[in-house]
Amino acid sequence: MKMIGRLIPFHRKAFQPRIALFLSSSAFSVLINVSYNERLGSGLVDIKKDDAVALFQTMIQSRPLPSLVDFSRLFSGIARTKHKLGFAFSVMGKMLKLGFEPGSHISNTLVNGLCLKDKVSQAVDLIDRMVDNGCQPDGATYGPVLNRMCKSGNTASALDLLRKMEDRKIKLDAVTYNIIIDSLCKDGSLDDALSLFNEMETKGIKPNVFTYNSLIRGFCSAGRWDDGAPLLRDMITRGITPTVITFNSLIDSFVKGCDPDILTLDILINGYCKAKRVDEGMRLFRKMSLRRVVADTVTYKTLVQGFCQSGKINAAKELFQEMVSEGAHPDIMTYGILLDGLCDNGEVEEALGILDKMHKSKTELDIGIYNIIIHGMCNASKVDDAWDLFCSLPLRGVKPNVKTYTVMISGLCKKGSLSEAGMLFRKMGEDGIVPNDCTYNTLIRAHLRGGGDLATSAKLIEEMKSCGFSSDASTVKMVMDMLSSGELDKSFLNMLSGPFGAKSSLLD
Repeated sequence: MKMIGRLIPFHRKAFQPRIALFLSSSAFSVLINVSYNERLGSGLVDIKKDDAVALFQTMIQSRPLPSLVDFSRLFSGIARTKHKLGFAFSVMGKMLKLGFEPGSHISNTLVNGLCLKDKVSQAVDLIDRMVDNGCQPDGATYGPVLNRMCKSGNTASALDLLRKMEDRKIKLDAVTYNIIIDSLCKDGSLDDALSLFNEMETKGIKPNVFTYNSLIRGFCSAGRWDDGAPLLRDMITRGITPTVITFNSLIDSFVKGCDPDILTLDILINGYCKAKRVDEGMRLFRKMSLRRVVADTVTYKTLVQGFCQSGKINAAKELFQEMVSEGAHPDIMTYGILLDGLCDNGEVEEALGILDKMHKSKTELDIGIYNIIIHGMCNASKVDDAWDLFCSLPLRGVKPNVKTYTVMISGLCKKGSLSEAGMLFRKMGEDGIVPNDCTYNTLIRAHLRGGGDLATSAKLIEEMKSCGFSSDASTVKMVMDMLSSGELDKSFLNMLSGPFGAKSSLLD
C-alpha cells in the first residue's frame, strides 16, 4: 500500500477536481438503483463518466464492501479508454483510502492508459516509481510502452528499455522481441533485426509466426530475397505454418524481379503445400517456367504430395505424368507418395498397375512401398491378395518390418481370421521382429470386438504392459463402450489402465 501511495501524488494534482465528484450527491445516476454486481456483469464498454462515478459511489456505500476483484473490474473498464485516465487515477486513490492495495494489474492498466494518451515518458516514470517502491513490473507492464515507442518511430528508445528490462530481471518473451524486431524491419535496420532474432535463439526464446513474418517481409521489401527465403525454410522446419503475409511478402519480391534459384522456389512451394494452399503453389510452379527456372524432382514431389493430401488425386496423377515426360525422374519417395495417395482415395487397382510397372522396369523397391500397397489392399478388402504379396516378399529380397507385420495382422483381423492373425503374431517373434504398441492394440481390439475372446485380450494386455507399452485411444474407447453396455466389468478397465500386474479376473 505504501508503494501505491507514493505513486498517487505524482498524478493527484492534475486530477483533484475529479476526486471532488465522489463527494457530490448530484453525481448519482439511475444506476444507484441497480446492483453493482449486475452492472459489472453486464460489461463496462464505453461507460459514461457520470455512470462510472455513480457506480463507484454505489460500490463504496455497499456493506460489506465489494472485493478487490470487483474494484479491479470497474477500474479496468474506466481506464480502457483514453478519455477516462484521470478518473482512473482518482478511483485508485479512493481505493487506497478504503484500505485496498491495488496489485500489478491495476498499475499495468494505468501504464497502458498513459500510453494510449501518448504520455510515454510519464508511463516510464510510473514504472520507475513502481520499481523504486518495491513493485516488480512484468512483460505486460512494459508491452504498451515498447509498442508506443516503436509506433512513434523511437525504436532506439525501445531497445534501451529492452536492456533495462534485462537488468531488472524481467522475463522476456517472443511478444516483447517481436515488437522491436518488427519496428527495426520497418525502419530498414534489417541486420539489427536479424541480430535480435539470433539473440532470441541464444536465450532459448522460440520465435513464432509473427517474428518470421516481420523478418521475411522486411528482407523481401528490401530486395534481399536470399536472406528472406532461408527464413521460410527455417520456419517450416520448426513446424510453424506460414500465413498469407508470409507468402505475399515472398511472391511480391518474386514478381518485382528477384531471381530466386530452384532451391528457394522449392522452399516456397513446400510452404504453400504445408499451409494447404497447393493450388497457389501450382500457380507459382507455372510462373517458374516463364522465368526459365527448371523444376526438379523435389518440386514435383512436393506438389504431388500436396495434391494427394488435399484429396485432388487426379491433379496428382497428371502432374506425375508431366514429371516423367519432362525428364524429371521420380525417386522412390515420389512413387511412395503417389501410391499412398491412390490407396487412400480407393484407387488400389491403379496403384497395383504402377507397382507392376516398377517391377518390370527393375526398379529397386524398399519395404516402405510394399507396406503402402499391402495396407491399401487390406483396406480395400483384398486381404487374400495382400497375403500373397506379403508371402512373396522374401523371394523379392525384401525383409518385412514391424509395420509390415502389423498391417497384415490388422488386415487378417478385419477379415475375421483371428487364428491366422495370431499365428502371424507368433511368427513375427520367431523372425526377430519385436511387436510395437500398434501391433498389440490391433490384436487386443480384434479379440474384444463383438464380445470375442476376452481372456486372450487380457493376456495380450498384460504382455503389452510388460513390454512397456500402453493402450491407445481406440482401445480405451472400445473398453469404455463395452463397460457401458455391460459386456465387461470394471476389473478389466483397472487392468487396462493400471500398472503391470494389475490383473483382471479373466486371468484367474
